[in-house]
Amino acid sequence: MQTIAILGSLFFWNNIKEHFAVFPHVQFIHFPYTHPEQCVDFIEEAASQSDIVLFAGSIPYYYCYEKIKALSIQATYLPFDELTLALSLLSLHHHERVGLSELSIDLPKMNSFYQVMKEAGIASTDVYVKDYAWVHEKPEKIANLNMADYVHYHKELYEAGKTKVALTSLHAVFIELEQLGIPAKYMVESKQTFAAAVTRALDAYHHQLLASSQIAVVSIHCQENLSHLHPVFLSTLETLSDRLHAKVMPAQQEPYLIISTRGVIEKLEPSYLRSLKEQYEQQFGTIFRVGVGYGYSLHEAEAHSSQALFFTTKYSETSTVMCLVDEQNRLYGPLFENNNKVALSSNNKHILEIAEKVKMSAKNINVMKQFMLVTNNRPFSAAELADYMNLSRRSAERIINRLIEQNYFTFAGEEHPYHQGRPRKLYKATTKWEI
Repeated sequence: MQTIAILGSLFFWNNIKEHFAVFPHVQFIHFPYTHPEQCVDFIEEAASQSDIVLFAGSIPYYYCYEKIKALSIQATYLPFDELTLALSLLSLHHHERVGLSELSIDLPKMNSFYQVMKEAGIASTDVYVKDYAWVHEKPEKIANLNMADYVHYHKELYEAGKTKVALTSLHAVFIELEQLGIPAKYMVESKQTFAAAVTRALDAYHHQLLASSQIAVVSIHCQENLSHLHPVFLSTLETLSDRLHAKVMPAQQEPYLIISTRGVIEKLEPSYLRSLKEQYEQQFGTIFRVGVGYGYSLHEAEAHSSQALFFTTKYSETSTVMCLVDEQNRLYGPLFENNNKVALSSNNKHILEIAEKVKMSAKNINVMKQFMLVTNNRPFSAAELADYMNLSRRSAERIINRLIEQNYFTFAGEEHPYHQGRPRKLYKATTKWEI
């Protein structure tokens, strides 16, 4: 069962909740707001509690646009389409008996209105229409959107006797007009539009899951001959693969191969990979060529990894180079070439803040952050964390207790593996950690 967090007003929620029955295997949860700007304050909490975030419209979505991009949140919004407009106009004509010339209308794109009129064969002259199309063209300009401008637009026309009813696509404007005593109607929430939007969101989510489950093969070639250090280097790779929930393919010659999944690889932050690169270069006194390949089979992923490794020879011979070939044979790289010296922790204020509060190094906090990403924030035991960080279980428990004291982690229950021995305590990151 998937969970969809809906960010919208209580009015919007009440209008669409009757459509939830179309998706019996989806749980819908509500994060209400009175003004779309408020979404910015709880988008991260909504994302942490759901698989998909669905906004009531484009305006709240664009207020959160930067966070959605930065955090790679699976999010979409209920679109405004011609069906929504046509149903709204039909409802007004039937219930209010008002003509087009007696309406003031606001909507995302003015062209939608004229397209509906054209297809219906209706003359659309002398109709008062105002849009906010520029928001869709330049999302970064969302801060310039002023709801008061649209309230004033409808209010001025009504008080001048030019219109009888305001038809608005902005809920905040609808509420304000009602409070001013100006007749107003909110656009009809179409069942078909809602169902289509949710279906598209679910399809995108399942596609992402499928992509994440692709096999990933990482090929590593050392510029210098490390035959005398082969056991040490292989042991280092095995430690890394444990952290990635991956496996090193046994080999007596290069390239060394690590088998993982695309989902795990894509969750590794660039700063973490740069840190590993610098660490290995210093430890073994050489540079590396790294090829990453994705595929739906091991054979395909290994072939793509070999291709990516080949392309690394086309670039620098004085620094480590990494290239990637995906399941569609698309080449990416060299990766991170313009940011070779980005510190693992110095630019992350949140990491430094946690490290200070729990009296741990920023490096260890970053390792824990990678652990949470690799395990998809599922509940974990002290033993799992100890294995991942290469610590004793007692040390891992001390770290967990410090983080619990500062409300970064919380107790999440117990498990009794194989029904033998004592049950193990499980822990989970809180919203405070995830933010």
